[in-house]
Amino acid sequence: MSQLGLSVNEFNRLTEQMKRHFSYSTLEQGWRYYRKQAVSGMQAEVNAEVKSSKEQWITAEVHETKRYRVRFNVKQVKRSDCTCPDGGYCKHMAAVFFQLCEQTGGKPELYLAEFRQVYIDEERHRAATRKRAEQKAELERRKQARQMTLSPSAPAKEWHDFFHKKYGKAFTDFHSPVTGIVKWTKEELYRAADVLPKPIVPLYHMHVLLFLIQQLSIRYRHGGTTGIQGRDAPVAEVVAPCLNQLQSLAESFVLSSIPSVYEKHVSDLGVMAEAIAFSEEESPVDGLEPFAVLWSTVLNRREWMEEACERLKTMLAPISALRPRRRDAIRAALLHLEVMLGYEEQAVKRLNELTYYKEPGRYWMYLHEHVRHNRLDRLAIWLEALAPFVRQSGRREDMKQYWEFWECVYELAQDQAGMESLILTLMPGVYPYLSAFLLDRQRYRDWAEIQLLQRISPEEVAPSELDIVERAAPEVVLPLYHQAVERHIEERSREHYRAAVHLLQRMHRLYENIHSLSVWERYMDGLFDRYSRLRALQEEIKRGALIV
Repeated sequence: MSQLGLSVNEFNRLTEQMKRHFSYSTLEQGWRYYRKQAVSGMQAEVNAEVKSSKEQWITAEVHETKRYRVRFNVKQVKRSDCTCPDGGYCKHMAAVFFQLCEQTGGKPELYLAEFRQVYIDEERHRAATRKRAEQKAELERRKQARQMTLSPSAPAKEWHDFFHKKYGKAFTDFHSPVTGIVKWTKEELYRAADVLPKPIVPLYHMHVLLFLIQQLSIRYRHGGTTGIQGRDAPVAEVVAPCLNQLQSLAESFVLSSIPSVYEKHVSDLGVMAEAIAFSEEESPVDGLEPFAVLWSTVLNRREWMEEACERLKTMLAPISALRPRRRDAIRAALLHLEVMLGYEEQAVKRLNELTYYKEPGRYWMYLHEHVRHNRLDRLAIWLEALAPFVRQSGRREDMKQYWEFWECVYELAQDQAGMESLILTLMPGVYPYLSAFLLDRQRYRDWAEIQLLQRISPEEVAPSELDIVERAAPEVVLPLYHQAVERHIEERSREHYRAAVHLLQRMHRLYENIHSLSVWERYMDGLFDRYSRLRALQEEIKRGALIV
């Protein structure tokens, strides 16, 4: 190392300074410049001033997108400077250090490994320090949580603060099954209600259930419908009992049975339900369910609902500032309140604004209420609005439920043709229901048109249904046979030719029953001529004794 006037000890002292003053990321960047041979013109600075001092300077140039000049102080690294805009302790100085190491006979890669080990050791130390600090903070939090007690006179917000501070942390324990956490938390919180007046215990329990649903929403948000890495039970299995208990309590709750000082705790149920329903983060827990339960029961007071509507409308302005799912959740919640207030037409129009909340099952409860109170005009409005949702869903349960509502309206509807057009938009999902409906009303021609529309072969129709139509109106079934025969022949296989011949034999009996054998003969002559090149088909027709 004597070429640049550095002893081994001096270079070791320089290395210690590099460890203290340079970050590992900067040293790595400097290493990359060194490996690219970006350092050039390195030399010891020689002048009278330097000779008279104990300092030793190295000058070099480092090529990046631009050329930077480095003046490196070997004895006091902190006095080094570079013409780059990064300031002190830059990657260009680090590159000069590695080049200096090479030129003084050292192995730069060994020094880089030493720097890396220092970085690893420091990171371990920092991690251990952080962990000790977190453990200390957790112990302090647990100590404070144990000392917390529920205040009977506190507002609902303070109740929820108590819930979160004392039991919220338990839901972040991803090593324990969520069912056990819910059971333990509920038991502990219910036990805390011993200090409350008995009349308000059901109200307190509803707040507890809202807290549990909120925590489950947060937990399942990270693990999807099956929970954290499959350790948790499915979301529906865990959340449903909480929702059922909430609904049971809400339906049996009597507002007049509690002291008036707790009326704000009742209205705050809506505020807490909004916090769950309008979360910024997507979760498999449907936050709109507890919202709908509470506003349909406990909170069903006109002045509260009017106030909530105004609050939700304010949330929607401006719409561009909202995430799409949160925007839709607010719209769906507003729709529910408008239905409860009787602004039904306005509520139904909101369905067209929705992007996400289009599950038909979410809205069946409104239709059930109209059936129960025989409000068929309103039921018809909902059926027209929900038809696109049912068609998009395509689920058999939705089709069946929709059909049952449709049947309730149809018989008394003034515009039956319009109702029929509406149900046809849901084909083929409602096919089995519509087919049976038309047969019950002996509308055989309409029945046959539906089969033709769906390209259903007589072979695919239920034998009992086909037998009814063939006996009552055989002429309307013939087009089905003609269509099916042509489709089989177009398949161009021996198996399909045999199936076509079987249908032709059944057609022959039908033509015979309606005394139209002359029409049958002309049809067979035309069929035989049209497909004269299909020898296999001709053989099957002759084998079936359909033509001589």
